[in-house]
Amino acid sequence: MVIKYLDKIYTFLVINKESSFSKASKILGISQPAVTQQIRILENFLGVTLFERKKNGVILTKDGQNFLKIANEFENFLEDFDKKIEKFKNLDSPFLIGASPTVGNYNLPECIRYFKTLIGKEINLIIKSNDALFEDVKNSAIDLAFVTKKKNNGLNYVEWLEDELVFFSNKPLPPTIDLDDLKNYKMICREPHSSTREFIKKEFEEKHFECDMLNIISIVHNSTALKFTVMNSHEQVVSIISKMVIKDELKEKKLFAAKIKDLNLKRKIYMTYKEKTKDIEAILSFIRS
Repeated sequence: MVIKYLDKIYTFLVINKESSFSKASKILGISQPAVTQQIRILENFLGVTLFERKKNGVILTKDGQNFLKIANEFENFLEDFDKKIEKFKNLDSPFLIGASPTVGNYNLPECIRYFKTLIGKEINLIIKSNDALFEDVKNSAIDLAFVTKKKNNGLNYVEWLEDELVFFSNKPLPPTIDLDDLKNYKMICREPHSSTREFIKKEFEEKHFECDMLNIISIVHNSTALKFTVMNSHEQVVSIISKMVIKDELKEKKLFAAKIKDLNLKRKIYMTYKEKTKDIEAILSFIRS
């Protein structure tokens, strides 16, 4: 492949400009025999002789003059490439924050503008599932993530907030209901592998209550869809959701919440990262203050 000979082509260009192997050696910072060896390798690859030695230096052969036209294109490419590298080095890349859907859509937006001020750069927010975020942080595809569960995967975790899930409906509910009473309602649920569904399932099972006992009439794939599906239903339906998602609707009495007796539906939200940087340290200090 030609790429193996790019340094030899550059040596050829320097020799041509200086008309001397010894001067090219000093400019390139390598020995004169090494310069000679590079040109010999290039000539063998091309199957031609590039330079003719004279008393006061070297000149291009006819084949060398023809190759110079191609080599000049390579030099122009190098100059353009250098400019792009410098631009890349000086580019202030945005800070990438990942978040699970509920956290990213309802908990983080107000915080992002404070984070921007803290680190002095643009922030891009990426919404993904917890498991996808773990992979992105581990592979350094994003700088940090806000997730609703921890995994033993070698990443660093810091507690951020406590998220409360609530039992809610589009019709008024009694202040408190028994867990067994959930069987009497038509339920809208998140998809089986969502972090919210997994958390609820775990809490139910600790109380020896199975999700199969519920009257599930529909499944939706995000918190916003869940909220509006319940709110716009013509009959009474219920579900469980992060209180952050429906806080405005609860105030306006468009939705109604109830406590489930003896059931703790609070979960931690964590900030996770691979390695601590000055930007992450600034956000950590803000979170801890």
